[in-house]
Amino acid sequence: MTSALQKGGFTQAQSVTLMKAVRGLLATNLDVARAGLISKSDVENETYLFRAACSELRTEISNARRTSQRTSATQLSHLTHEVEILSQRLTQESSALKDDLRGMLDDRRMAVRSEQQALEQRIQELNYKITVGLTSNILILGSLRFITYKIHVRDQERRIAADKAKANDTSSTSSGSGGSNFTVPSREMSTQTSGGADTEAMLANVSQDGSPAYVSLG
Repeated sequence: MTSALQKGGFTQAQSVTLMKAVRGLLATNLDVARAGLISKSDVENETYLFRAACSELRTEISNARRTSQRTSATQLSHLTHEVEILSQRLTQESSALKDDLRGMLDDRRMAVRSEQQALEQRIQELNYKITVGLTSNILILGSLRFITYKIHVRDQERRIAADKAKANDTSSTSSGSGGSNFTVPSREMSTQTSGGADTEAMLANVSQDGSPAYVSLG
């Protein structure tokens, strides 16, 4: 090595000094390497410990995963049970609400029907009253026409009777010999007076309540 250095342009002293320095560096690095080397037994021990740690870690991870799975399954079962309870409660409440709504609708229908029946009954009563009123008016008009006709007939009969009575009175007074002048009231006059009273009674009977059930025709 020194000869190679000398051929390279270094002197012998320089070559020797460089080789000594290189040897010192090699010795130092060799000591460092020896200090850092590990024996086979130590490597095996470290490997065994590492594998044991890995196995323990694997076991802990698997146990933690199983525990997590069990916890998740338990929580899922609880949630499923709660969901079932809530669904049952919702179904019951919805059915109860439907029953309440159905009852309210039935009550409303019954109320509307009762109101319609009451309205129809009122309409029927009003129609009955109108019919009774019209019938009463028709009866009153018929009665008044009949009474007027009867009054007219009686007036004619009374006039004829009065004319006959006057003729009889005139003939009796003319045939009498020096008799005094006095007038005897005839039966037809009294009949005329009583006929007027009967007419007034019939009119009063017709005017009562606007619905005469019976009209006296004398």
